[in-house]
Amino acid sequence: MVAGERVNLLVPAEVVPRLSIPDRYGPAPDPIRGGDLFLRGVPAAVAERVIDENPGVYPVSRRPAVRRYRSRDYTIAAVVALILAVQAVLVPAVDGVETPYWHWLFAPVLVGTAAGLAWLSIPFPHVRYGRSPLSANPRRRS
Repeated sequence: MVAGERVNLLVPAEVVPRLSIPDRYGPAPDPIRGGDLFLRGVPAAVAERVIDENPGVYPVSRRPAVRRYRSRDYTIAAVVALILAVQAVLVPAVDGVETPYWHWLFAPVLVGTAAGLAWLSIPFPHVRYGRSPLSANPRRRS
């Protein structure tokens, strides 16, 4: 690391209780869902010392995005929304009854929802997904 350079650090939840970094070296730590901390703009010399003293702390290029559900859950929801969008067009078109104009607005809304959910399911490098509700249960045995 170059002197004068500022580094972003990610502190895993298991390291947070024993982390010691003075407040004067940058903005306050930014908590991330799941218990991790994101430290923005830490001077390179301090970052090297923090990484050496706290195993598990590592530099990152940007703040991680944490999704609430697993990637598979977003994919399933996107497929269901697309199926509903197709049904929102087919059912009113073939039922033979005059359909109010606002019924036709469901399809574009559902397609947009499906596109958003599909985007959330893409595993970009800075994205971390939540655990399955079953794996979060401490009483459940694997």
